[in-house]
Amino acid sequence: SGLPKPSFGHLTQPFDTPEFHKLYRVVPIRKVHSLSITWALPPQEQYYRVKPLHYISWLVGHEGKGSVLSFLRKKFWALALYGGNGETGFEQNSTYSIFSISVTLTDEGYKHFYEVAHVVFQYVKMLQKRGPDKRQVIWEEIQKIEANEFHYQEQTDPVDYVESLCENMQLFQKEDFLTGDQLLFEYKPEV
Repeated sequence: SGLPKPSFGHLTQPFDTPEFHKLYRVVPIRKVHSLSITWALPPQEQYYRVKPLHYISWLVGHEGKGSVLSFLRKKFWALALYGGNGETGFEQNSTYSIFSISVTLTDEGYKHFYEVAHVVFQYVKMLQKRGPDKRQVIWEEIQKIEANEFHYQEQTDPVDYVESLCENMQLFQKEDFLTGDQLLFEYKPEV
């Protein structure tokens, strides 16, 4: 219809309520221990060419020496760790972006629940303190991996592909309709 896309950017603190900033314990149906920490951030969709949350999730999800998961595994507190943002819909829109870190805990890790949360927050604080300046090599590595995955992806069902393109048309500039949801284009440490 040629009308501009609605924006809800004027809603600046959608989660600024006392109900948040709390710990909620949920009794699972099956025996599993999981810790999920979720942050509501300012909207990030305008940074799709930089993908800052993708970059942070890559660092948080790293499993090698010096990683948060490596440390938690040495303590026998965690089996897996995932950090990220779905980059669409509920997790990222014009009002807010959600970033979550989920840790699958061992029985021992469940006993040390608060220590695990503390370690995760310490790791995020360390990433924040060190900043991205010296981490362009990591960003370039992520960029190359995403480019390879894009260029060598399997052919998708045409209907699914068209649906994906239509969604991208609502989010990205014309030149990025095909690639905006997958590729990293610009390294901007300030973002």
